Amino acid sequence: MSNETPSLLHGQSIAEKVAKLTAFIGDDLDARSAHGLHITGGCYLLIARSPESPVAQALRSHAERMASMGIRVRAIFSEVDSAHPVQQMGPFAMPSECRIVRDQRLLAAHEQLVLAPATAWVGDCMRRDPGKRDALENYAANCAQTCAHATRSFESLWRATAPLFTVPPLAAALAQMPEIGVAAESIPEGLQRQ
Repeated sequence: MSNETPSLLHGQSIAEKVAKLTAFIGDDLDARSAHGLHITGGCYLLIARSPESPVAQALRSHAERMASMGIRVRAIFSEVDSAHPVQQMGPFAMPSECRIVRDQRLLAAHEQLVLAPATAWVGDCMRRDPGKRDALENYAANCAQTCAHATRSFESLWRATAPLFTVPPLAAALAQMPEIGVAAESIPEGLQRQ
């Protein structure tokens, strides 16, 4: 595990953060490929201030490779610009996988990215302005304990947040996928829910 101190990060720019995070994610993807883990897919867990946070930018730079390996992202954001919908920004394309913090008290949560059972990154809290926060950045490349804590934190925050996207009404879903309506019509009358 590598710990960065505030003094080492004080002058680090956003571009440097993105580059370092991109390399960190790339290392995990390379390790998965080397061990054949891409066959089973997987899931990265992300907590970020916004889709424009350095960690989210780094994930987007690997979106195509992650998709080809079957890796999805469950993401929690505290800010989302309605002019730039998250669902159009790979790898955050699955609406059911994105949530938003509505309770301002939860902004004390730290940005984090869990890549594997022993690989995670933890950044500063979501309350701080991205251009000003340089105080904390922890790369845990081989620490199961850090990843276990980060995963528990993510799941707790997931339960306390709201879906970023509303689920369309059933009629709208049926209009988009008529085969569901046809399948429902083929269910015997006695088995259909009233």
